[in-house]
Amino acid sequence: MSRDDTTLTTLDRKLAELASFLSPGEIFRALLEGTAAGAPRTAVFLMREGRWRGWSSIGYPSEAAHRQRQAVLPADGGWLAALAAEEDVRWRSLTGGESVPEFGQASFDEAVGLPVRVGGKAVAILVAERSSGEQPWSPAALSILCQAARLRLELDLAWRRLKSLQAGGAGPTAAPMREAMLTEPDSRAAISTATAPSVAVATEAPAAAATELAPWSGVAAGQADADPRREEARRYARLVATDIRLYNEEAVVVGRRQRDLATRLGEPMRRGRESFSRRFPDLGPDGAKLLDDAFVHVLAGGDASLLG
Repeated sequence: MSRDDTTLTTLDRKLAELASFLSPGEIFRALLEGTAAGAPRTAVFLMREGRWRGWSSIGYPSEAAHRQRQAVLPADGGWLAALAAEEDVRWRSLTGGESVPEFGQASFDEAVGLPVRVGGKAVAILVAERSSGEQPWSPAALSILCQAARLRLELDLAWRRLKSLQAGGAGPTAAPMREAMLTEPDSRAAISTATAPSVAVATEAPAAAATELAPWSGVAAGQADADPRREEARRYARLVATDIRLYNEEAVVVGRRQRDLATRLGEPMRRGRESFSRRFPDLGPDGAKLLDDAFVHVLAGGDASLLG
């Protein structure tokens, strides 16, 4: 497989993961891991409490990675502030007088910054670096990942607003909501910087009532599979199930209440099975079991009897 093919395969897999996750912490983890398709080293900075703060990185030595997570930078000066202020920029390199945030990393020959915007405001900035000739290097691939993360974060923001309105409130404004998205308890969890890591498995949210659709963490029960093919299938199964839920929300709510989910979701589940079997024909019944598990956790809230 050529380098370009490998990059596209990695990009495709990480886009699927981003689409399947709802938790901001999971989204940023998948985004950071996905940057391995377009850069040898990447650091993520989040806007919190009026400052840019280091969140995590990939590809750096452990000491530099630790210092990056401790970094606190002003929101009104420096390269990150300039990137955040440029509303139309998808990525750009340093210009005269600008410098990359310093956290003990080795020297580099090229760097790009990529803002991630939610509600029109930059909530995160990716900083990617490389030495001369290092591969992979594709700012366009990094930008695609950032756009996918932005769309998923926008969906999460809209969901939170909807839940607030359903609870009887007037609905919070976008700024506090963006801040809340980035301060969930697990969002400071470090990502290994030595090699490309696997997605951290988050704890499931507290169980909701049978007819509620609480935001799903995007993670089915169980740990990540050691077999890359099975793990890819597991993630795709979650994506299929999540898409069914997003596009058939009323049917899911009523189906849980009436205990007839299988009848109400029969057609989209059938299409989902066909799509899954076309992509993973080699897994056979074992793969079908992965999809069934995803249907139970995502559509039935963990109650298999609702799909019986």
